[in-house]
Amino acid sequence: MSNWYLAVCGINHKTSSLDEREPFQLGREDFAAANAAFSNHNGILESAIVSTCNRVEFYFVAKRDIVPFDIVAEFYKEFKNIDITDRHENFYVKKNKHAVDHLFRVAAGIESMVLGENQILGQIKEAYSSACAVKAAGKIVHRLFHQAFRVGKITRTDTEMGKGACSVSNAAIEMLSERLKNLDNPKILFVGINQMISLAANGLRRLEYNNFAFANRTGSKAVEFASRYNADGYPLGDLPKLLTETDVIITCTGATEAIISASMLDDVVAGGGNRRIIIMDMAVPRDTDIEKDYHDSVEVLDLEDIKHFVADQQAIRAKAIPQVEQIIDRKLGEFNYWFDHVRYEPIYNGIYDAYENIRRDELKTVLENLEPEQSNIVNQATKNLVNKLVQLKIRLSADKEKSE
Repeated sequence: MSNWYLAVCGINHKTSSLDEREPFQLGREDFAAANAAFSNHNGILESAIVSTCNRVEFYFVAKRDIVPFDIVAEFYKEFKNIDITDRHENFYVKKNKHAVDHLFRVAAGIESMVLGENQILGQIKEAYSSACAVKAAGKIVHRLFHQAFRVGKITRTDTEMGKGACSVSNAAIEMLSERLKNLDNPKILFVGINQMISLAANGLRRLEYNNFAFANRTGSKAVEFASRYNADGYPLGDLPKLLTETDVIITCTGATEAIISASMLDDVVAGGGNRRIIIMDMAVPRDTDIEKDYHDSVEVLDLEDIKHFVADQQAIRAKAIPQVEQIIDRKLGEFNYWFDHVRYEPIYNGIYDAYENIRRDELKTVLENLEPEQSNIVNQATKNLVNKLVQLKIRLSADKEKSE
């Protein structure tokens, strides 16, 4: 029986609401430290953490006596001083081939809030690179993630899963486009500089909106990025003033606390009039601390709203799910063939050596008294017997482990 296993323990948009998920989010700036801290726990042999706006998942190889949820709970207690022991129902645990299947499904985009989401594959690659950078990944994680990359690529090139708007940003733009139709050349403020913001800005530019402004913690970075859109860039300190001039705010930063508060809008809404403000908050944790019913003239949208919006937008990509699952099954079979050999290598090598030594001792005298031809026949037959006994032992060990 193998003395280690592969597992994933995580929380995602299917098992939790945005409010429930926010405290567990790991920002990009946390990746290196989080991977190093988790991989250094006793009993963890190798690992990689995937953290996106809709999921936080810990993939790891652990010693047999390690309980997946407990080790993740220990990590959060030490790394973020959060007690998750009463949140067990929000976390899922999958082991061995079921963990592999889960990552393949994530990479293929069929576990995403937006079915077929394109960004997730890049996010998985970033997670893997971060784990590699701190030496957290090992033989199993290397193979697992590279196979997941292949699944994601094949899914998007060979099926309809990758066609159309396949990202949270694109879904957000679809939501906004309906709301912007009645606005004349609206001023659009993007807060944060990252891939999500870039996708959103490009999407709106394709719809012929171009009255943009960009704000970022580092003002010079905002200025540089804004130049791509013939727009102005500002530091976050200018937000209060910018909000008085803005019709639409699209925000997605890695801030751990809200950077846009209701008090920043108090003076704006106090003026009255017909002006409306739309805020699209794509960050986790959220960048805004504004209640949905703050004011009739202010509409606040977040990932939960996007989740509801895309629920009925998945028809074309949903038809590709059976084809995608065939790809996953094929790649899962390939990985499991390799994985089973790796898992039971210690058993195979130890038992084979022991059986082979017994065979040689028992046959030594017998073979000396046989003719060469007969000796070769008996020698080969007993070798075959040893191989079959070893393979039987491996199958029995595997079956026993599956039943536990």
